[in-house]
Amino acid sequence: MSFLTPITALIAAGITVPILVAMYFLKLRRKQMVVSSTLLWKKTIQDLQVNAPFQKMRRNLLLLLQLLILAALLLAFARPTTRTTAQPGQRVVIMIDHSASMNATDVDPTRLDEAKRAAIELVDNLETGANAMVVSFADRPRALTRFISDPSRLRAAIRGIEPTDQPGRLAEALRVIEPEALEAEASDGQALAVYVLSDGKVQLPADETLALRGAELTFVKVGSDQPDNLGIVAFSARRDFEKPRVVQVFASLQNSGPDPVTTNLTLSLDDQIAQVQPVEIDAGSTRSVQFDFVAPGAAMVELRHDHADALAADDVARIMLAPAKRLRVLFVGQPNAYIERGLKAAGVRELVRMSGEKYENQDPELLRSGGWDTSDVAAVVSDTSGEGFDVILFDGYSPKSVPPVSSLSFGSAPPIPGLAIRPTPAEAPEAEAVLDWSRDDPLMRYVVLDDVVLSRPGRLVLPDDATVLATGASGPILAELPGEGGRHVVASFDVLNTNWPLYVSFPVFLNNAVQTLGLGGLADEAGVAYRTGQVAVVPVADDSQRVSYSGPVSMDKPVRGREATLDAFARVGVYETSDAVPVPFDRLPVNLLDEVESDLRPAELLEIGSIAAQGEARTAVIRREVWPWFAWAALAVLLVEWLVYTRRMRV
Repeated sequence: MSFLTPITALIAAGITVPILVAMYFLKLRRKQMVVSSTLLWKKTIQDLQVNAPFQKMRRNLLLLLQLLILAALLLAFARPTTRTTAQPGQRVVIMIDHSASMNATDVDPTRLDEAKRAAIELVDNLETGANAMVVSFADRPRALTRFISDPSRLRAAIRGIEPTDQPGRLAEALRVIEPEALEAEASDGQALAVYVLSDGKVQLPADETLALRGAELTFVKVGSDQPDNLGIVAFSARRDFEKPRVVQVFASLQNSGPDPVTTNLTLSLDDQIAQVQPVEIDAGSTRSVQFDFVAPGAAMVELRHDHADALAADDVARIMLAPAKRLRVLFVGQPNAYIERGLKAAGVRELVRMSGEKYENQDPELLRSGGWDTSDVAAVVSDTSGEGFDVILFDGYSPKSVPPVSSLSFGSAPPIPGLAIRPTPAEAPEAEAVLDWSRDDPLMRYVVLDDVVLSRPGRLVLPDDATVLATGASGPILAELPGEGGRHVVASFDVLNTNWPLYVSFPVFLNNAVQTLGLGGLADEAGVAYRTGQVAVVPVADDSQRVSYSGPVSMDKPVRGREATLDAFARVGVYETSDAVPVPFDRLPVNLLDEVESDLRPAELLEIGSIAAQGEARTAVIRREVWPWFAWAALAVLLVEWLVYTRRMRV
């Protein structure tokens, strides 16, 4: 048994117990009166004392009972807790958190090691015949054993849990074991005993509460109450639009420790120190910083602080800076002043216009890599250097094959399986408005379509892997699809049959599309960086069949359609490859950047609500508190003390 508030109870005991005992030492002062007889005073003769302040302590049943009442109340005030073990035949699930915060060293050697030790102790205390299951969880849960009664196999599974730097997600783990809880409740009527060994720093869903119907959940807290940690929780880089050589780096630091922290921030480029900036962060607060520097080429940007704390994973953040780049765009179709002006506003380096016939006579591979036929083309911006294009825009022309690079099509569609444009039905109105659009997608950021009117825009027929960006009265009118050459955005309408070019949202959309498609998703960043738990899709420059990365965790993955999909990153660090992967994807930095994981103060409780529709809301606290039993005991002794007192006072 342990206590949650022992100090508070000891202070209360130091005040109340001496007062109670002193009351039995004190003599009563009586006013002297002359009476005819003391015969009726025999019952109270012991109270007639001289005017001395104290008397000799004698055996007193009332004092003993009152001390017992006070002791029970003080014990309840200390909030005693106990851990329970499973009953014979009951099934137990041991859930161990191995997310980033569990690597904290405020518990020797780490919180994860302490959780594993407590889990093994729990296995040792299981009653004969109890079956147990071991589940580890971080970004994703993993069942390490089925329900077994072999303690040696359970201990081996627990010892084999490896640390990760991923965020902890409890909701997914509870959903994994919920069927087991319902089955246990239906089969033998016994609730599933679930032990969550964690520091409580888990990502909770914002739009739903957690639950585990048919189970008794116990949260076993791991970690000290006031750990010291300073973490980098946000990190990004931007290139100046007008001066791409100039880079701005933004970062946020979170101090979750009990004291203010003064530290030095060191910014490095390819392991060469560029800037050092001292900062001071108050306890429990966040501080933002900014660095400006010049870097025209690719470089690994690293930000590190020198404060020694309990968690190393958030002491450094990195981003692989891509070379300064202005995009090259190929425009296939008839001259269109609206589109050409919008592309110029997007700041493209080169804009070339060619006819559909000229496009079909080009070698697709040369359009991507460079060396294509530059004769009889119109250079709208810069000169026709013959270098490869980053984006191809089709206006009213459908190519005969899927473009070799990412593309944007108006009133036309590349021959992607499952993709087609259907005309507007003859009975439909001539004009229609945009009903809805995806405001959260990077392609539609800052794009407003409220006042856009389209003349018979038709609709898109889309494959399952398409993402709808805008919807009209007849169905989807703007969508994004993956393809062999990259990502392809298709609009079912001709922009000249709309009033969209008259609004500022049209050049904004063109800028979003060119930057997002041409930079491979790097429109918001000056380079690439990932977080633990994320999956990376990297482009491959040649016909390689596999791509291998070395780093904190080695990975070897097959190439499909000039892309390789890597596993979710488990540890922070830099993953490198020597295969044919273009810059900046040859070095992939992985960071933690998580406010919840960097705040190492353990949670005091987990709010468990309802995952199942009929689930009953409950709260699982750190340990099973038993203070109500002491409160009831105090009440019972108080009743006995009252009975003794009334018998004594009876004349």
